[in-house]
Amino acid sequence: MSAATDLVPTGLNQAENEQQTLGAATATSNITGIDNALLGGLTGGAPITDLAAVDTTATAMGNSGAINSDVAINYDSVQVFGGVDVALAAPLLGDIADLSIPGAVTASSSAIGILNASVDSQAIGVGNSLSVDLETTSDQDAFAIGNNEQTALATITSTSLVDVVSFGGFADLGTLDNPAVNSAATAIGNNFSVSVDGIN
Repeated sequence: MSAATDLVPTGLNQAENEQQTLGAATATSNITGIDNALLGGLTGGAPITDLAAVDTTATAMGNSGAINSDVAINYDSVQVFGGVDVALAAPLLGDIADLSIPGAVTASSSAIGILNASVDSQAIGVGNSLSVDLETTSDQDAFAIGNNEQTALATITSTSLVDVVSFGGFADLGTLDNPAVNSAATAIGNNFSVSVDGIN
């Protein structure tokens, strides 16, 4: 005994994504000299609500794509990030000059000289990024079929610097929900994510 079930999707999202970027992508965010001096001085026991917040974020990306749908998805994606193809610049030399110079993705974030403020510094560098998100209320549409090709020929660098952060006049810094100082640097060549959410 056997049984066959046919899918009857209510729609179809067909997408094609082609991205090619050559060269350099750079992002810089710098914050210097934030002074949140308290009226009560350094020993006043100020409430934590008087603490300021400093956020600095630098994001550099070669290629970025996003495909969202509430019905079935069929997609084809190609992302290429790199530098310069020397063979294109010197075609008379033929294949012997078929050399590629890497591209560059650079993200730099810094916060220096901060008084009485929490600090969150983030630097993110990505060569290629693609996200596919299918969220449907029909189990007949909860499928995605696709092809993804990502090529990154690049030097990818992320730097996050936090320095000279000081606090004075607070009695309850330990009650903060988040770290008083957070610094993170992320460098990724290729990033790809797929999310399919239907009726469970």
